[in-house]
Formats: sequence, structure tokens, C-alpha cells
Amino acid sequence: MTIHEKMIFTFYAILGLSYGLKFWDPAEENPLLNTYFSNDDITTAFKDLKNQYPDLVEINSLGISSNERRINEITITSNVSSSQRSDKPHVKYVANMHGNEVRGRGLLLKLAYYLVFKSKDADVKKVLDETVLHLVPTLNPDGFASATESCEGTVGRYTSERKDLNRDFPNPFLELGVEMGSEAKMVEEYAARVPAVLGISFHDGSLVVNYPWDGYPGVPSMEYAASPDDQLFVHLAKTYSLNHKTMTKSKSPCGRSYFEDGITNGNQWYQVFNGMQDWNYYYQDCFELTIELGCCKYPPDARSTFTDVWADNFYSIFALTEQAQNGIKGSVLDHTGSPVLGAVISVSGEGKPVTVRHGAGYYWRPLLPGTYNVTASKPGFWNVTRRNIRVGESGATVVPFILIAKSQRNFKADFVQSPRDSNETSGPLSSAPVLTSCTFVLLISSYYSTFLAMFP
Repeated sequence: MTIHEKMIFTFYAILGLSYGLKFWDPAEENPLLNTYFSNDDITTAFKDLKNQYPDLVEINSLGISSNERRINEITITSNVSSSQRSDKPHVKYVANMHGNEVRGRGLLLKLAYYLVFKSKDADVKKVLDETVLHLVPTLNPDGFASATESCEGTVGRYTSERKDLNRDFPNPFLELGVEMGSEAKMVEEYAARVPAVLGISFHDGSLVVNYPWDGYPGVPSMEYAASPDDQLFVHLAKTYSLNHKTMTKSKSPCGRSYFEDGITNGNQWYQVFNGMQDWNYYYQDCFELTIELGCCKYPPDARSTFTDVWADNFYSIFALTEQAQNGIKGSVLDHTGSPVLGAVISVSGEGKPVTVRHGAGYYWRPLLPGTYNVTASKPGFWNVTRRNIRVGESGATVVPFILIAKSQRNFKADFVQSPRDSNETSGPLSSAPVLTSCTFVLLISSYYSTFLAMFP
């Protein structure tokens, strides 16, 4: 790498990355991290981390594969036992859904070790204090067990049920009659439990960041298929590629395709229907990217492979993780202070709506800097719109909502809640229920508690 390239890389490593993390390879502490771990080895490693760092680590199972191999996830965050009740955004990283694409397995193991080994460093502690990270090194352990070292081919790609896991999810637009296999069903159930804001799926076979849509009806393969959040996805993709050590050095890294800035729209590259990326975005409100880590799918030299993939992706991983902190966040409660699950958050003129899924009523919505009108709605409740919400370059703007059920019309008393500041709240509140003084005090108390909950 020339001095000029080092300067560019250093600039990109700093750009948009406020954590200030210092590079360190966990294989210096545990050389086995530069080897190919079996599925049992991954389970043992997770248990060791849990035993050493019980306040940071939790192990969860997605289920058992067809060939009776357990698919485990490790959750890492500060005060992990209370993470499901906190307002910290969730980010999930998964790998090895094609069993013969292996770099992501080692990359996520190194990430887990890095986070816990360096958890007392101020910058790493900041990551753990602000974010809940979910790591799944393999979604297809059966495929990996049958795979062989080879840069090409499909041996090990499929599950033991002969399913291509990245063609096995419900399609948002077309009824293609896909009967989901065991692993896809596990991912579906897992996604329902983990309200991830951002998702990253690691693959091999190229070197690029791929973003939705992967496939859209009426748009031919190799043509651009923009999602409702296209500009946001371009920003997220470039956040990863520009912080990567080598991804932008060649426009055709594997000699087969042309990529500008190390990113590609999925459909423009090649069309995929029933993929996990589009499914996560459309159905789960998880802004997911597919990241291809290298041209060779299963390299023979594990040591150099995992040494390089960790160095290449270190700053990218944390730069993208930090993006979960940007945009808006808040909670949606009713007048009693109970969460309104299933409420929909819509941003005027910006992307698709997201649904409140968190058990405590929290939501997160990544957004680019700008000024927005944000509406919370649910059938049976009065809509509420917060106007002129400003989103900055970094950090989330807190936008809590309290929705009033239309059934509360029968309240009668001496106070009517109506919007006084059109820049704050609008909607049918001027014709909404008449509230008793006691109910209004409860409502304000709930609103205040909601606001305080944003800053635990």
C-alpha cells in the first residue's frame, strides 16, 4: 500500500466513525481464531465467553438443523440481561448461510472476542453501552460440514434439505410458492424475537456491498431496482465500503463484475427473488446489507484468510454499527403508559413505514440528515404527527408518541387536549376524546416517563 493509499484509508477510517477504536487482532490472544472452527468449536467458544463475561454475553439458540447441529447466536452488550428492556438499537450480523462461503464465520468469532476482550477500553465500552450486537457465525452448519476447500463450486452451498437458504424466504411481491425449509423457518422465528435496526449478511464469491432491492417485478435483471429507502441504503453501503481496506481499490475486484465505490444495487448486479435481504427489509423493518467478503469462497489457508479479513473489515464493521444510532427513536405508548405494539411509524416522503415490535414499545428508524414530519398510527387510535423533526449528522433525535384510543371518547370533564404548537403535534387531537384532569395528568406522566426512559 502506497503512502497516498494509506492516507486515503486513514481518512476513510476516521470518516463517520466517532468510536475511535484501535485495531487489534484477537488471534494474538487466541491463535485458534485463525483456524476453521467446527460447529462444536463455535458452541464451545461461545460458552467460554459466556463463563468469562456473564454481564456482557448471552447465548441463544435459533434451533437445530436437519442433521441435528445447533445454530447458536451470541448477544453482546453492556448489562446483557436487561438488553431486551432497554432502548438500545439492535444490530445483527449473520454469516455462512451458504455453507461453502466461510470468511464470515471467522470474522464474527473474532468480532465476539474483540468486543469482550476489549470491553474495558473506553471506545469499545461506548459501543456496548449504546448497541445490542447479535452475532450468528453460521446459519447453515450442515452445509459447512459437507463443504470442501475450493474457490468455486456449490459443494456445501445448500442445506441438508437441498435448500438454497438465500432463495428460501417469502417474497414481498410475488407468490412463487416457496415452501420454507427448516433453517429459513428458524431465521423467521429469530427475526420476530430480535427487533434489529440494521442487518448484515456475510457471503463470499465477490468483494462488494449489495443493497435492496435484490429483485423487483417488472424490472429486468441487471437494471437498477430502487427501494423506498434507496438513498439511505446507498449511504449505508458506502459507509461500509469506504471504510473497508481494499473494497474500493478495484472496480472489478474478481474480474467478473463492475462496481462503483465498492457497492451495488442487488437487482442491477443479478436478480434474486426470495432472498433474505429483501425479506428482512420488507417484513422485519431491518435495513439489511449483503456483504461479499472475498472472491474465493473457501480458501485453503485459514490463517492468512482470517488475518486479512479481520484487518480489511474491522473499521467497516464498527462504522456501519454506529449508523444504528442515527435517525429517530422513541416509544409509542397509550394513555395508561402501556406499549402500543403494532403501531406504525411513517416519515413523510421518506422510505417505508416501520412497525413497533419491541416489547417495551420502542422503535428505531434510521434516517439521513434532514427535517421530517413523523406520524404514529394504529387502527383504533388517533393518529399523531410530530412536525419539523430535525435529524442531524450523528445521534438519534428522540421522538416519543402517546396514542389515544378512539374508545376513550366517553371521557368527560374539564380539559381538552389539543395541539398548541403546529410544529409539534397535529392530527385529529382537536376532535379527539375529552379527557378528565386525572387522565390528562396520567398521560403527561406517561409521556414524561417515556422521555426519561430515553436516557437511562
